[in-house]
Amino acid sequence: MGAPGPRRHQAVVALLTVTLLLLAGCASGAADPTPQRPSADGGDQRYGVAPAPNPEVTYQPDVVFVGGGGASVRGLSEDALTWRIDPSANGANKLARGKVMFLTERAVGRVLDLRRDSGDLAVTLGPVDITDVIRDGTFASDGPVALENPTRYDAGTPFWAEYDADADGGGRGGGAGGAVRPVAFPAQRQAASAAQRQVAGFGVTPICCAGGVGAHFSYDGGGIRVAGTATLLMKKPTARFHLEIRGATVRRAELRIGGMAGLRIEIAGATDSRQNINKRIPIPLDFSVPVGEILGVPFSVTANQLIGVQTAFSAKDGNIKAAGEWSLGGSVGFGYANGAFGVTEPWRLSVRNSITDSISGPSVGVSGIIVHYQAAFRAGLGALGFTAGLYATVTASVGLTVGSALGAPLVLCRSTQLGVFLNYGVGYTIPAGLTKAINAFLDLVNAGPIAATAGIGRVDNVFNKLDVQPPKRICTS
Repeated sequence: MGAPGPRRHQAVVALLTVTLLLLAGCASGAADPTPQRPSADGGDQRYGVAPAPNPEVTYQPDVVFVGGGGASVRGLSEDALTWRIDPSANGANKLARGKVMFLTERAVGRVLDLRRDSGDLAVTLGPVDITDVIRDGTFASDGPVALENPTRYDAGTPFWAEYDADADGGGRGGGAGGAVRPVAFPAQRQAASAAQRQVAGFGVTPICCAGGVGAHFSYDGGGIRVAGTATLLMKKPTARFHLEIRGATVRRAELRIGGMAGLRIEIAGATDSRQNINKRIPIPLDFSVPVGEILGVPFSVTANQLIGVQTAFSAKDGNIKAAGEWSLGGSVGFGYANGAFGVTEPWRLSVRNSITDSISGPSVGVSGIIVHYQAAFRAGLGALGFTAGLYATVTASVGLTVGSALGAPLVLCRSTQLGVFLNYGVGYTIPAGLTKAINAFLDLVNAGPIAATAGIGRVDNVFNKLDVQPPKRICTS
């Protein structure tokens, strides 16, 4: 039997349409802020530093400062939405729905719900733009901020760690199945890694930041087994930022994340049940580097990640394996002034190890897999994606296919589609599916909904290429 026909190839290419997930930072906005005093139980380290008053900063009138800093925090829910605080803390009695709470650099947001619970005050916060917190002020890092030794903040197992990928435009998958055949998986690199944890059925080990930002991941269920590693390679990563706000309007903004070196993707997957999955996993963990107080505002630079896996096995014995690496130079970031974004520095992306050459996986049918990887860098206030400030996000989507083994004596068709996107600005943007999941939960507790976007931002497609081997004219004939 010959190579796959046109209809089959077109169907496979359609399955590999790049699906963007741009999970960007959220932002939170008067009275005089109360300086924090170090707490005996280490609350400062776990929950962040409180703001301090400064005559050069004007806050919005609905910002409520709660005193005591981290010492006033009694706990944080696993979904990272509800802060349990001391109801007797200075300013806590002024909190109300619709106000903006500013307790520490991590506990910042719009109050969606407020209730007394077992002697605590439970405050559910939603994202706000930084201009909802600050009306006037200019903030800049004092030179480059080294990102090599961050603090790890883990949210546990929040409900939003897995959501309906179809709501963001992905294909359908799922279903039950039996045990899947053994398959060789990529070796896990152990560079500044945190311990493996379970997130929405995935085993995930995030890494950051000396050699890069990335994650090892694995999944075994429903007749599907997948494992891989995605890494945004970096050398001596640093961050610089500048933010000027006047009259609750961003006048000037700049964020640069330096040290970009490359992108590495390793993936292996198999099924014995002709089932497929479409998973999106925002990893509920921050790697954070405190910048310190700038005019009394405690800024931090954080990095967090998202993994997505979508399989497209057309046969019961489907399997696929591949590994590749691309080099890139320059920095990630943006400049904004006079109401417009400047031209971003072009990326010099080139193939270091061809992922198309490495694709293997003989099967009686066509096998495909899409790996989405996103690394988000933020400078501002907030935690776990709910961050008020500047953000720059790199999203890579790699779609792979290998043709039927029945055509291998003549030709084995392999293809790779790589898309790389930058999303940046001041504010936040949340994928539709994730916003829907969070709002469904908030509705159950009678809390107000969150908006999917706020602030100013732009998306650039910096690379998009389809590579077919042998040449496309052969694999489509």
